[in-house]
Amino acid sequence: MQRLPRALGSALAILALVALAGAAMGPGPAPAAASAAPANGPAPQLTTVRFGSPLAISDAGVFFGRARGFFQAQGIEVDILPFQSGNDIIAPMASGDLQVAGGGLSLAVLNAIDRGIRIRAVADKGSSRPGFEFVQLPVRRDLLESGTVRGVGDLRGRHVGVSTLRASGEAIIAQVLATGGLTIDDVDLVPMGYPDMVVALGNQAIDAAVLIEPALGAAYARGVIGAWDPGMVSAAYGGNYQAALLFFNEQLAGQPDLARRFMTAYLQGVRVYNDAFQKGQGRDEAVRVLIDSTQIKDPAAYDQMQMAALDPDGQIYRPSLETELAYHRARGYYTGGATLDSLLDPSFAQAAAQQLGPYR
Repeated sequence: MQRLPRALGSALAILALVALAGAAMGPGPAPAAASAAPANGPAPQLTTVRFGSPLAISDAGVFFGRARGFFQAQGIEVDILPFQSGNDIIAPMASGDLQVAGGGLSLAVLNAIDRGIRIRAVADKGSSRPGFEFVQLPVRRDLLESGTVRGVGDLRGRHVGVSTLRASGEAIIAQVLATGGLTIDDVDLVPMGYPDMVVALGNQAIDAAVLIEPALGAAYARGVIGAWDPGMVSAAYGGNYQAALLFFNEQLAGQPDLARRFMTAYLQGVRVYNDAFQKGQGRDEAVRVLIDSTQIKDPAAYDQMQMAALDPDGQIYRPSLETELAYHRARGYYTGGATLDSLLDPSFAQAAAQQLGPYR
């Protein structure tokens, strides 16, 4: 499999998160893939599409699409290349070394659009909403149990962990603080990696943090965070926080037939994920696919984690993105001319959802 020079940077960060979750690193079973080849003829040549992935659970649409043979049935072979963050995808997406990738509404993406790099956000790739609260702002357990922190207003002057400044995590904190009459300037932001946040919460170096899975589950398992409203983040965004997006580069978007076929297989994979983690249908098999595809190898971890929400039609929750973009503008972090209209292109997901029919 071809690898990009920068593509292997995610391994250490992901493995650190897995270590916190107590995962065993043994290999999972190989998923079965349906064959699209004629019974009595040569296998058809497949078009390779390269997908940049942090190997996160929210990439499940691609993982299940491969495992179930949906991409192969569409004449596509997906080559998954690991990336640590959404910022790392810009250059390879522009050069054509990547055609598809996932990431958030980052300043890197907005600045790329201003530079004329046409990256299109084409579908949902993970949100936090009731039942799937995989992005949370928990508080130290001792602060909650002692009554020192009872509400959002009590976070004034507190140290709050965030993965990166001037990014989505900071915008999340600001949005939650606003529900308690505070602003981002009322807290002390402490940038650090997710594994370090769990340690820092345990030794009382920070008081709260924006955590995602599997670090979130690890923090609960260690008892360093306590009972705090798990839906606080999604509620602050109107019931749905749009955490990640699926991006197409201009090369793929310029091949509408291939783009629609990719999206069809992707949404089929997303629907298998929803069958498993929303309806409980085929859940054990789904966990085996995720064990094989991600760095979270312990089956018990999937019973403890809050899974990401994936929309079965790939619909993007635009109000969440509007709030986040407005925050970046208000703080002066972004002063360019990019708009959501210049970023979002729901046409491929809409066509695929229409072809697949309603999800039931």
